[in-house]
Parts: sequence; structure tokens; C-alpha cells
Amino acid sequence: MQVRKTRKHRYAAPVGGVFVLLAVIGVVTVILSSLNLTSKVLDNSTEKERFEEIILPVMMFDPVPFEKPSDIEMTNLLQYSMWATLTSERARNYTYSDTQELMVPASDLDVAAATLFGSDIKLEHQRFGDYDSSYAYDSEKKMYYVRIAVSFYTFMPEVREITKEGDLYCLDVYYIPPNNALNLTKLSEKLSPFSEKHMHYYMQKTKDTYQLVKVQDPPSATAASTA
Repeated sequence: MQVRKTRKHRYAAPVGGVFVLLAVIGVVTVILSSLNLTSKVLDNSTEKERFEEIILPVMMFDPVPFEKPSDIEMTNLLQYSMWATLTSERARNYTYSDTQELMVPASDLDVAAATLFGSDIKLEHQRFGDYDSSYAYDSEKKMYYVRIAVSFYTFMPEVREITKEGDLYCLDVYYIPPNNALNLTKLSEKLSPFSEKHMHYYMQKTKDTYQLVKVQDPPSATAASTA
């Protein structure tokens, strides 16, 4: 299977540093509680921040637009699921190997993928990543070994508008570039007042949370590209 790499942005920098990884872990706690939101409630800042926390592990890597989660390349699904895991509460209990690699159970990525994209998504566990961010996989132990480089800069999401389209919620998400992981104390504390780009993220409400079902270019960007 030919792997299509996730788009890289000129602001993107290598993911890195065990000490930085520790700073990232636990920073973002995805709030999974029963939400009964009306259009009015969805407009307040608290709910926007909750959506930002849910989509962060995906948008931080500037995903290629997709119409359904099954269209996402497997290595990208693994990457999104890995960072959904690393920014969850369960990551606080992870330990390091003798070679100072963080050990992450593959089953935790399965849970993260199902939470993010739905139970129909089945991960094919394998080694992925590159020199700057390596995710080795031990098929016998069903364990990932995470090794990262020196620095970690990432986009931060800012949900500026939420509209309901049928049974989907469309988030107008602006990409705030770039922010060092050490400063990710609160998603609401944006260090940059501007954003170069924005995308539409579509969420579907489930019993316990919201799942990401597709990502699209906004209509204005699509029209400009066609022209």
C-alpha cells in the first residue's frame, strides 16, 4: 500500500524531546461526558474549547481533507490515535523502556481511534514515523515505543463558529501557528492573534461524545482553488 504523507506546513517543526513529551502528556484532557447541546449552548466559549480539545490530536498535523474516516491513510490514523492517547489521562501511567522510549499499549490507540472516528475504524498496528518522530512497534508485546527529537511545535485550534447541518455540527476551525508544547497550558491561551488558514471539521454526536466524520476546505478556499 502506497503511503501518502500528511501535508507539511512551513511552520511545522520536528516533534521532540522526552522532557517535552512529558510536558505534552496530560496537558489536554479530552472531556468525554454526555452533552445535550442546543445551537445556543454550542455558541459559548466553554463548548468551543471542548471541541478544540477533541480535534487537537488530528488538526495539529494539518490533515488532508477527507470525506470519511476510512479515507485516511493508515499511518495518519495511527499518528492521530497516538497523540489522542498521549494527551489523555491514561498517559500519566505510562513508563519508559531502558532506552528511554515511552511505552504505549497498542490497545490504547484502538480505544482512541474508536473515540475519535467511530468503532468501524480498525487500526493496522505497525511501525510508523520518521527520523524526528519514531514510533516503533513490538507485535509480540503489542506495544509502541515512542522516541522523539528535540523540539515540539504545533498548531492550536480555534473554533470560531459552529453551525448545524442535518445531524452534523460544522466547526469553522482556525489554525493558530505555531505554539511550543511547553506553553500548551490551556487551549484558550492563544499566543498568536492571527491564523493563516481555516478548515471545516464535521462532528457527529454520539451517546458519550462527538466523533470526527470529515474535514473539508471551506467553500471560499475551494472556489479560489478551482479558479
